[in-house]
Amino acid sequence: MNILILPQNMASMPSLTAEALNKIDGVNAKCLTISLSKYQSLGTDTIYLPISDSKRAPFKWLWNKITFKKSKLFELLQWADVLHYHWDSAFSDGRDLKWAAKSGKPIFIEWVGSEIRIPEICKKVNPYYRKAFEDGYEYKSFESEKTSIKNQSKFQKVNAIPLIIPEMNLYIQKQMFPLSYPSQLRINLKEYKTAFPNINNDKPLIIHSPSAKMAKGSNFIIPVIKELEKEYDFKFLLLHDMNREEVLSIMQEADIFIDQIILGSYGMAAMEAMAFGKPVMCYIMPEVFEGGLSKECPIVNTNPDNLKKQLTKLITNAQLRYDIGLKSRAFAEKFHDMEKISSQLLTIYKTELAKKHHA
Repeated sequence: MNILILPQNMASMPSLTAEALNKIDGVNAKCLTISLSKYQSLGTDTIYLPISDSKRAPFKWLWNKITFKKSKLFELLQWADVLHYHWDSAFSDGRDLKWAAKSGKPIFIEWVGSEIRIPEICKKVNPYYRKAFEDGYEYKSFESEKTSIKNQSKFQKVNAIPLIIPEMNLYIQKQMFPLSYPSQLRINLKEYKTAFPNINNDKPLIIHSPSAKMAKGSNFIIPVIKELEKEYDFKFLLLHDMNREEVLSIMQEADIFIDQIILGSYGMAAMEAMAFGKPVMCYIMPEVFEGGLSKECPIVNTNPDNLKKQLTKLITNAQLRYDIGLKSRAFAEKFHDMEKISSQLLTIYKTELAKKHHA
């Protein structure tokens, strides 16, 4: 089976998924990304194919439109038996999706955040998001009900099948998609050598690595850290605007990882910290548990109101840090192992491909 994962390598998860799929006999998977970021890692199975899809560059846009069926992207679309999309279509007009639908290939779509997050829904259940949204929230221009419905409608029109991580259950328009499958975020656990917090360490290292400070709650975290520095002995590092490899190197040495305390769910950074065996502080909305997140999740549920209390517990109790670290790694192995999840994805691909063949 040939599998193409495209067109954005969001948080490196698509490239990692292709890597895991290629370890399975009879599978040939490729990841294609049309953009690069210092927060991502490209695997050996990933192809970078920049596409000019903006009418601000009209000649390039027109050339891409005219030459689509002669392009590397079109060649890969033809090659694949199954198409697994992340974020959006490769072209804003969806011509790649439309061609794929006409060819009868199974199309899957996996959304993980701003691409379909609906502020009106999130504001109702998450007061911290509601306040941040009006106070410098970095993703405000990306997130709207209009954008979400537009993105979902584009994939509904080609009968795409959503793969839904727990948080996205809040925003998926279920009436649009009669069929969907649950999914989970995933990482390559073999890349993360466990380094559980030392129970004899009286000066813990706390790190916070926000890609977007308002969205992650850094404006609450940093003042609380300054307050606690007057009372307790610890080291704090703010890792901002650094590439992924540098952050991971420091994360491995940390005793406490503060992820985000605003958005209401967790992503790649929290998973990576759990894989290393670290206690993770993060705000998780009750609705995310209702959407499928296991109650076994060991993340220390933290918001702006209880941050100081939760952080004090971890700073002053090395045994607690170690115990949560053990649970963190076990949780990552059970729920976020890319090899386990890729095997589950392959079963889903085969099921839908068989339906196409029997139609």
